[in-house]
Amino acid sequence: MDFRELQYVVTVADCRNITQASKELFISQPSLSHALAQIEKEVGAKLFDRSHQPLTLTDAGRIYVKTARLILREKTDMKNRIADLKIGSSGDIIVGIPSGRAGYMFRPVLGRLREKYPASQLFFKEGGTSDLLELLQMGKVSFIIVPYFDDELPVGIHKEHIYDEEIPLIAAPDFFSDADFWDKGARRINFNKIAKKPFIAVKKRHFIRTIVDRVFQKEGIIPNILTEVDSSYDAVQLAACGMGYTIVPQRTVIILGDKQNGTSFSYSDHPPVFPIQALYKKGTYLNKAEKYLIELLKKEFDGKGK
Repeated sequence: MDFRELQYVVTVADCRNITQASKELFISQPSLSHALAQIEKEVGAKLFDRSHQPLTLTDAGRIYVKTARLILREKTDMKNRIADLKIGSSGDIIVGIPSGRAGYMFRPVLGRLREKYPASQLFFKEGGTSDLLELLQMGKVSFIIVPYFDDELPVGIHKEHIYDEEIPLIAAPDFFSDADFWDKGARRINFNKIAKKPFIAVKKRHFIRTIVDRVFQKEGIIPNILTEVDSSYDAVQLAACGMGYTIVPQRTVIILGDKQNGTSFSYSDHPPVFPIQALYKKGTYLNKAEKYLIELLKKEFDGKGK
């Protein structure tokens, strides 16, 4: 049994389909099927129940995959530790980050990262927060950069806080032209008075929706949802057209810049924030380049989210 065989079984378990796994492993489907048969023969037990589609793990398979993930993680840690012993060198960076955030956060720090660790390559996977947490648990990324509350961290996950990002309310400049929408004596929107105005929501699979739902619950109102969209960028641009109002991370507004043509409105003396965290499994060895990237992000974005 070798590392290659361990990776074969783990990949099939993740894909739950031999054909898809063979594509990820860059080998033919017959070769992978033959390798699995040989592994099961050596182990002396079936690892997959092939009577079900998608494939499911047997009890023996669950034990094998759990152990294989630990071994492969230790292999990666070993390579990182050895690479870090070389002066001016380090291992590669494997990080998960939500779609749309990579360009915003990596662009201003990549030059300094490459200058210090020119041999290290940056690999990143994009997805929703829940998808990225799953990749982290499976050992497919070393760490992830996501919005996450401290009190909701899964067991066994360590966090490093990068920065807090504000969450403004966006609408067309004249959307709240009626004085009745404003709190008297304060230049902020009164949530109770705009409850019936059309709201453009981001779909629930995104973390921003969790925070926005909490805002409305705290105010004790049910928003008049006009539509649900796949991204904060879509929400901002629709709001800027006057279709409704939305609440999104400040990052979205910064990236769109003049293109959004909307206006940020104050709606609370203490608006909620997006706590952007670097999360990794406790006990994981982050190489020098990975640690340096996290420190660069902290220095670059601390204080910029407001």
